[in-house]
Amino acid sequence: MHENVTFPIGNIVLLDRIKKDFGYFDFLFGKIGGKAKDFQKIVKSLIYNKLTDNVSINQIPNIYPDEAFEYLGLKETPAERTFYRTIERVGDKFEIILELHQQFLVKNDLVSKEQFVDFSSTYFEGTKPEMGALGYSRDGAPGKKQITFGISTGINNIPTALTIQKGNVQDKTHFDHIFKAVSKVLGEGSILIFDCGANTKTNKKMIRNGDIKYHYLTLKAKKKTSYKSIIQFFLQEKKKGNAKRFEMNGSFYECVKLKKEDETNYIFFSEKLYQEQLQKRERKYLKLLEKNDKDLKKVKKGKKLGSVITKDGYIILHGSIQKTLAPISNPFINGLEGFFALESSVDDEPENILSLYKDRDKAEKFIRGLKDGLELRPIRHWSPLAGECNLFC
Repeated sequence: MHENVTFPIGNIVLLDRIKKDFGYFDFLFGKIGGKAKDFQKIVKSLIYNKLTDNVSINQIPNIYPDEAFEYLGLKETPAERTFYRTIERVGDKFEIILELHQQFLVKNDLVSKEQFVDFSSTYFEGTKPEMGALGYSRDGAPGKKQITFGISTGINNIPTALTIQKGNVQDKTHFDHIFKAVSKVLGEGSILIFDCGANTKTNKKMIRNGDIKYHYLTLKAKKKTSYKSIIQFFLQEKKKGNAKRFEMNGSFYECVKLKKEDETNYIFFSEKLYQEQLQKRERKYLKLLEKNDKDLKKVKKGKKLGSVITKDGYIILHGSIQKTLAPISNPFINGLEGFFALESSVDDEPENILSLYKDRDKAEKFIRGLKDGLELRPIRHWSPLAGECNLFC
């Protein structure tokens, strides 16, 4: 029994309102609890913990007083093993729960036609998680096994889909899974907004050529070869007076549209972005010069730069200075500064397209909320079922 312990009741009230006003918990968990009579209440307790102190599972019975669990509808504080059993059950029924969540959204007309798709990853502590795989780490932990997850959330901030893949699955491959999940709730003409990581011809055809036609809006990958040609087109059209200039959030943009079959390319230029990128690359260049200054001094003094061991002995590295007639140009400046392009199956005014793409930060904020607010870095559950539950609730 916890004595003289206070606890926040606001999140309990919130969960009760969701249950009473919308019947959400009954809709999702009413038929999957099996013989566990307090299954829904344990799920609510897990969510309450996530919304409140977000302590590890084995600490939940110790941190919250008995009164908190009474408010959540439980007669006594659940044992640690009860929480773990519930987590495993939710993970085991993950696909069913997600489908019921989507049915709930459709039933209550909560699915927005504008859906923002994004991907991220999180890593595990330890080396034994079955779901984990080594891959590109967004968290700066390349040596840790991880999972990738994809989400889709509406412009109304209501998430509609969640997919989980191993940590070595790239966004362009993962997109197929999240698209199949979110398409279950989308109506004809809905638009999916995503960044260049999932921008492939295959994915765009999948969106456009299914039984139900959807639209897409995505960022064109910034490759020098392809961007050089569209920048040249932009400059030609601007010279003809065909560039549209507009202001958004205190920044000015110019845009030229380039139509290709059933796709429209929106080529943007921002003076503010141009200056910011120039300054960033100048700082990067100066940092490189400073880093290499030690080697320059060694070469001027005739000292060796280092050595490499081989089967025949050591190779001694020496350097020489190659003078240039003109000042050395910054190698990080590539001529693409200030430009970016969006590709879409929708032909609209540039300001509408840009505004919609900028709203993609709703997905980014949702992911930050998952990873930071719910402390998903790292995941400490090793079993696949527990890992899925950790992301869902």
